[in-house]
Amino acid sequence: MSAILLSLLVLRVGSISEFSWQTSRLISHLTNGPETREPLRFLEELCDDYGPRQVGSKNLEKAIDFVVKTLRNDGFDNVHTEKVDDLPYWIRGEDKVEMIYPRHHKFNVLAVDGSPSGFVEAEVVVVRSYGDLTRISYSGKIVVIAEPYYNYGRSWQLRSAARVLGDRGAAAVLLASAAPLSLYTTHTGSGARGSRIPSLSITTEEAEMLARMYERKKRIVLRLDVRSREMPYKTSSRNVVFEIKGSKKPKEVVLISAHIDSWDVGQGAVDDGGGIASIRSAMRAIRELSIEDSRFRPERTIRGVFFTAEEQGYMGARAYDDAHKDDNIIFAAETDMGAFRPRLRNSTFRFMGDSRQQRKIEAIAAQLTANQIPMRVNYSDAQGDVYNLAQPRNIPAVNFVPDKGDDNFYFRYHHTAADYVSVFEEGDLEYTAAVFASLANVIANQDRW
Repeated sequence: MSAILLSLLVLRVGSISEFSWQTSRLISHLTNGPETREPLRFLEELCDDYGPRQVGSKNLEKAIDFVVKTLRNDGFDNVHTEKVDDLPYWIRGEDKVEMIYPRHHKFNVLAVDGSPSGFVEAEVVVVRSYGDLTRISYSGKIVVIAEPYYNYGRSWQLRSAARVLGDRGAAAVLLASAAPLSLYTTHTGSGARGSRIPSLSITTEEAEMLARMYERKKRIVLRLDVRSREMPYKTSSRNVVFEIKGSKKPKEVVLISAHIDSWDVGQGAVDDGGGIASIRSAMRAIRELSIEDSRFRPERTIRGVFFTAEEQGYMGARAYDDAHKDDNIIFAAETDMGAFRPRLRNSTFRFMGDSRQQRKIEAIAAQLTANQIPMRVNYSDAQGDVYNLAQPRNIPAVNFVPDKGDDNFYFRYHHTAADYVSVFEEGDLEYTAAVFASLANVIANQDRW
């Protein structure tokens, strides 16, 4: 798209064009100025010093304390936490899966969240598709679902298979890892809570091996010793909230967010430590520039929220929604598909709202594109944490999906032991911060949103 066409798109929605110079300034400040490398420095400290941040762990609560202290030192307004109670408390044990016939083999496994403990020794049935289970008997058997990866939504559904198959007589379930590319990596996630039988992920390589053996009519016997377990009591955690108070309309809130919890493997850097670092830097940039130039002082309040217990089903976000139903939130956005630099035109704002607001988001996307941050807008209600906040109240929302989030690069690392800070490349976090700083700045200062 030419610069002339981009300019025409911006001008069609009126006052958004007035913020073009601010958008450019914010991007420069974050990608080639004082904030460069700050989000990576913060992410390294968060992930290296505190490790993975599973709900119920000391790691998570210590990481929350670190983040709160950092935000207060940054000078943000109204920095505080909000307690979230009644969260499930599941602990991973030293789970083992071995093939004991026709030969010995140890599997690389990760239990699915909520899986009960148990000792199982049984023959295997293998299916290439979940639908094939309707045509075979698997009572008393270990069911291996070696379905190829199609998309994450489909894989997410398969993680709940144990709840159904256990009621129908299966002894345990093993799932091919939900990953578009595997280097002997296993994948965890929610899905087995309430199941009577153990449910674990195995590598796609090992799932394929079992499928080939089974198709050659081999009798296969596995032994499972699953020590992971649901604790008999609940746990709690905290959402983190911080603000830049609005100068003219402080009760109108522009909310930008990420989630602070992770699974217990890897470092929780891609999912979603990078989002935490980017949202913080976006708001740091607006605050720092507002001190230098009062025109950057937002008229509406910009609020950052780091939700807890996202991995258990948006539980922190639901608690936040319950506690803030009277807040006048005029816009909500989230990053949870990888804080990667947008490089291709399939980088997307997934937008939910009315057509007038969509045109405004398209104009902001055009401003970003004119500054070498390619962005398009697609209508979608896939809004992650902010869906339950936004949808019932008709709050316009954006879920940022960079090209690396949309082309399955993200899912190579998502929920695996490979989720480390080293996945990010130079500029990823800074450019993600620039996206959110630009969004928040324009919307917080629009005369009529």
